Amino acid sequence: MLKFTVERCVARVYASTVSISRVYLKGKATMNGESIKQKLNMGQRITGCWIEMFSPIAAEIMALSGYDVAVIDLEHGPGSYLEAISVMQALTNHGCAPLVRTQSGDPAVIKRVLDIGPMGIMVPNIRSADEARGVVAACRYPPAGIRGAAPAVIRGTAYGRDVDKYSQWLDTEFLLIGQIESVQAVDEIEDIANVDGLDMLFIGPTDLSASLGALGQYDSDEFNIAFNKIERSTLAADKWLGTIPFPGWSTERLYGNGHHLVVSGMDSLLLRQAAYKDVEELRQASSSC
Repeated sequence: MLKFTVERCVARVYASTVSISRVYLKGKATMNGESIKQKLNMGQRITGCWIEMFSPIAAEIMALSGYDVAVIDLEHGPGSYLEAISVMQALTNHGCAPLVRTQSGDPAVIKRVLDIGPMGIMVPNIRSADEARGVVAACRYPPAGIRGAAPAVIRGTAYGRDVDKYSQWLDTEFLLIGQIESVQAVDEIEDIANVDGLDMLFIGPTDLSASLGALGQYDSDEFNIAFNKIERSTLAADKWLGTIPFPGWSTERLYGNGHHLVVSGMDSLLLRQAAYKDVEELRQASSSC
């Protein structure tokens, strides 16, 4: 009887997994999952979260919560490339598109991140149009760019199985995001926004406020002028726009201003907040006895 019950439970879990996989694969627009660019081109507003813990279980929970994309943070997070792969596997199993924020715009760094197969990358702190063009070149194989080529062995091509499809996918579906978070970038924002191959500009409000000499002062005139200038210039260049919510700038306000991607929840922060709240409730309950 016990054996029969266990076998039935296993069968149900397997059937559920197969069903989820079939639904996901049926809607698969590219070799690495549903295309973010297709959603953006259809005018959808994209929801995103941050992955800082590099835990596949935490990432899976974030994906199951319904985020469209998850940004795996190699700039500030403690994880490795190998751990990023495990996180991407957890995300794509549940239809959440994996993006990776690189450590820098160094071509060697970008090459390694691209090789592990994210659906897009976010490059921090682009300060000029020349830097933006360098980032675009680092994402493209010669003769269009300078990316080192090893398509027969990288995860991005399914370890050589989909080399031809990968080249086409890079041209049509790969999402390249540049972060704007400095006074220098604001001064050159029109030129940066018009760089061919850069799909989206993503404003980093914390670093931007620090660059203005007013860390966290999001209500200052200098900050608001700079932020609004980035928004206007990006949209005028017909590029997608994104950021994070921050004090005074709610998700609703950002989408209303024309932002296409808002990356909000963070796995480590959500865990901390939930744990602190739980401990507080436990202590209040125990002290009332």
